[in-house]
Amino acid sequence: MEIRNYKKLVTLAFALAFLCAGVANAQIQAAGGGYYRAGYPTVYGSFGQASAAQSRMYDQVKAQNRRITERDALIKKWGVAAVEKAEREAAAKSAAPSNPRIVVAPPPVVRNYGLFRADATVDTGKALADALGDTPEEKALIKQIYAATKTLYEKEAAQRGWKNNLAGGLTFFTATAMTVYHNAEEPSDEAANTYYNVMNLALDEIPEMATAANKDKQGLNNTLVGFSGMLLAIHAEAQQNNDADALAKSKTLAGMLIEMVLKTNPENLKIENGQIVMK
Repeated sequence: MEIRNYKKLVTLAFALAFLCAGVANAQIQAAGGGYYRAGYPTVYGSFGQASAAQSRMYDQVKAQNRRITERDALIKKWGVAAVEKAEREAAAKSAAPSNPRIVVAPPPVVRNYGLFRADATVDTGKALADALGDTPEEKALIKQIYAATKTLYEKEAAQRGWKNNLAGGLTFFTATAMTVYHNAEEPSDEAANTYYNVMNLALDEIPEMATAANKDKQGLNNTLVGFSGMLLAIHAEAQQNNDADALAKSKTLAGMLIEMVLKTNPENLKIENGQIVMK
């Protein structure tokens, strides 16, 4: 994701990892072991209905991707103005559409189930540090990486219109995790914004999200931002050191987190035609 502050974030994350040499390596070494199984899922699964409801996320995202693909095909054939007119007519349940050859579903109702009211008492940095850190130095580093990532994320989220919406944290996590997993360039601004809209609509199709507690959605969103910051720190250190083994282990960790959060094989997450898609 072409976050405006992406390079600054990577530099910050690497600098923080370097200050406590060995902590990031400990995270990498644990990528395939009990540390992953005990640490990351413990904090991720602590948000009750918000995290449990994500069990259907994969199917919903695929459904929204199909809808966008079908709409793009219609636009390519008929033009955006004609398709938008057909959508308005479908929404109004017009008995006589102006072009019956353009068959569209009514535009989805945007409910914004991912929105939450922020609570200053939610301390995600401490939750991550307690779940993932063993020593005071490790806990301090995790808090620093989380705080640096969260500050830059919040600035970008406000500019993009993602503020206080779980769809934003999911988008940031997806873009970061797939970048680390594939060791590739981050998705473009356009791809990130499109994927955010897909995520927002996917959350709207999960009824439990409507009643999930604000603190749960906020905590889950913050945790995804924290996961992203740690992935960036690990990956940046591996790249800086040109360490093939560390890069492979950062890929393993990114893949495990993708499976845990998005409920899909990381190989299903691709960039196609400039967009983020799930196969």
